[in-house]
Amino acid sequence: MEFKSLLKSVKLWIINHKITLGIVILYGFIALSLMAPMASSQVIAPYPDTSSHVGYIVQGRMALEEGQFPLRVAPVEDNGWRYPGFQFYSQFPYFFGALIYKFLLPYNPYDAYKLVVWTALLVGAFYIYRLSFKLTEYQIPAILAGISYMSAPYFLNNIHARGAFTEAIAQGILPIALYYVIQCYNTGKKRDIILSSLSWFLLATTHIITFVYGTLFIGLLGLIVILQTRTTDFKLSRLIPVGKAYGLAWLLGIYFLAPVALVSRNLSINKQIKAINPFDTRWYTPLSNLLSPTSLPPAPTETGLAPTYGLHPAIGWIFLAAWGVVIYYYYFSRSIPAKLEPTRPYLIGLLWVFIVALFVTWSPINFWIILPRQFWVAQFTFRFLTHIMWAGALLTAYASILIFRRRFDRRHLILGILIIVLASRPWLPIPRSTATVEDLLKEPLFRYSGALDYLYRTPVKKLYGKTDLLLSHPDWIPGYSTWDTFVNHPLILEAELYYPVWQKNEKPVLHLQGEIPLDNIADKASLEVQVNGQRVDIIDLVDRQLDWQVPFDKVAVNDENFGLKFLVNGATKDGQFFRIRVNKLWLEGLSPEHTTIPVSETQEKCSQQGVKTVCEITVKQDAQIVQLPVLYYKGMQKIWVDGERVDYFPVYYRDYNLVGLDLKPGTYKIEVTFHGLAWANWISGLAWLGLIGVIFSPIIQRKLNK
Repeated sequence: MEFKSLLKSVKLWIINHKITLGIVILYGFIALSLMAPMASSQVIAPYPDTSSHVGYIVQGRMALEEGQFPLRVAPVEDNGWRYPGFQFYSQFPYFFGALIYKFLLPYNPYDAYKLVVWTALLVGAFYIYRLSFKLTEYQIPAILAGISYMSAPYFLNNIHARGAFTEAIAQGILPIALYYVIQCYNTGKKRDIILSSLSWFLLATTHIITFVYGTLFIGLLGLIVILQTRTTDFKLSRLIPVGKAYGLAWLLGIYFLAPVALVSRNLSINKQIKAINPFDTRWYTPLSNLLSPTSLPPAPTETGLAPTYGLHPAIGWIFLAAWGVVIYYYYFSRSIPAKLEPTRPYLIGLLWVFIVALFVTWSPINFWIILPRQFWVAQFTFRFLTHIMWAGALLTAYASILIFRRRFDRRHLILGILIIVLASRPWLPIPRSTATVEDLLKEPLFRYSGALDYLYRTPVKKLYGKTDLLLSHPDWIPGYSTWDTFVNHPLILEAELYYPVWQKNEKPVLHLQGEIPLDNIADKASLEVQVNGQRVDIIDLVDRQLDWQVPFDKVAVNDENFGLKFLVNGATKDGQFFRIRVNKLWLEGLSPEHTTIPVSETQEKCSQQGVKTVCEITVKQDAQIVQLPVLYYKGMQKIWVDGERVDYFPVYYRDYNLVGLDLKPGTYKIEVTFHGLAWANWISGLAWLGLIGVIFSPIIQRKLNK
């Protein structure tokens, strides 16, 4: 009887929600069709970032299996040195993808990746539909609004041209946040406050840039609505539920947001943000391309493609037409249906959000120079197309109503779907790739700037022996070019790098081991070492293998720092810059308290036990600094030596900063975990407990009253 009762309840629920289910199924089919360039389950889309994000889903599953919750560290990235990519970049999409990969699609992470993207398309469209229906009370225009959102050129660009996984997922979450902000403002119900806070939390832990600018543009919409209703329908108390939800979201996510806000200034990405003015990236978005009815690169190229395959940012004529129609009917015709009158303030707000977002995307004036550098986190102006998307999609519903008035039937729906989907066709690039899932599983790394952005970059304050010296300038910016330094280790030539001066009782000797491209030397070549502009030694480059020792004990240095420079005398056959691959570059002859047991030795004595890195290290008299195979992050790691908590400090290894410990001779058991900021973890933990209590307390109360 219980099964029959349950079956009857399910059947009744389906009957009561058949229209909603039909819309979800429709959106699901359209979302699937828009993912056609990713149809293969074995060959991965050709864009470098796609493989990187699929690799992070694989590492997300590894992190889950380690016991990480929430995800913080990518287990095998950067030599397995516990790179906290999830902590600083994004958490929710990889967590969701890892769950799917572990429990639902355990044999193919690319299928898990695609399912997450498909869900974002579906959910984004559905909540645009819900909000459109709430504002207009017309169902067919609301359905078309949802389709226009998921078919937006920039949404498809992020999925197919850029492989911008986390930003695409954020575009699916943003309409949920928008919907519940408006619900909180209009109803103030506890349920809406909870769902609003959860949607903001998901957005924050998915893509920081979309979260930050989503806050600003939704705030702009709210400001215009308030200005329009300030004398008729506005009460200050209506903002309290909105503020509660947003504040609660910050408390729920502060374990993630606090490190991003407070620690990022010491990370390598900080250099990138400060150096890249979004105004300088507007060449991607000339006005003609933004208005283009088809997908075209922003500048002529030999292949006819943009530097990133298929990345052709545009507004889309569906949204342009919608904005134009609403402008005409509202400002020139002065005739809108009476049914739309209650939401007139939202209509005006959407018009302004659209035009402001367009201005920022095109930005013919360099207003960025007067803004705080924190706003430069946007990096690319085409990212503001996201806010044209949601404003344009909602305007699409309004425009449909203004054109057809109340005369809607299935023919309008079918024709509208065909027009919208066909208009999006140019932004579906023809797939071409040779990258396979099988190859990715062998080495599931993020690589490139994503593996460098969140390295801790602290100035070198002490000189250490036996650990490799830095190979890049301290002001290097993460990217494809600097990635070469980490992979191929080219010796920096003709650039002076500064290091702290050794102690007076020390007699350092520089060791350089590397490989010389003899086949590319035009005649003769030599390598010269300079300290503070004075030649210390010179060697003829006659052997392919370089093994060179340069004594520094007689070099006069008076300052706190000394400058080290390498110069090549000679020319190459191809006229290109001379490259010497560095295998090792280190100093010997420093005192034991400044000499390391380098990571090349400690790594083999360490293992991963769940979320802990556990090492058995023996310290001898000649080297008392233990360099662990763990990336350094101040105040975000817990370290135990023989069961007691100890302090730690950074010790450079090439361009990494690794955890260093100062230990006396002896044998030690060392344990290291990455835990984030403890105070932020406590706040988030208490906020989640409070939220769970609020959700379940009515249920418990009803049980107790029975």
